[in-house]
Amino acid sequence: MTLEEHMLNDAGKALANDIDREVLWSMLQGMGWHRVMIPRFVDNNHAIDITYWLEETCKKAYERNGRDFLFESAKDAQWFALRWGTV
Repeated sequence: MTLEEHMLNDAGKALANDIDREVLWSMLQGMGWHRVMIPRFVDNNHAIDITYWLEETCKKAYERNGRDFLFESAKDAQWFALRWGTV
């Protein structure tokens, strides 16, 4: 396999994963989950702080993809948006 083919395969897999996640997240939102996207990360420590906060605070399931978050609990989503929604 050439480097170009390898790069195209990797790009195709990444795109397929993004599409699959969007379909799944849309289904979960249809079932009552709540989506929150934060504007940006200040730095890596900010992202780490959010990770710790999620683990310590969320009572129900959540998913994360970069700055995009999906919460099973409306209360968890609201607390998250209040705490991290603006930078």
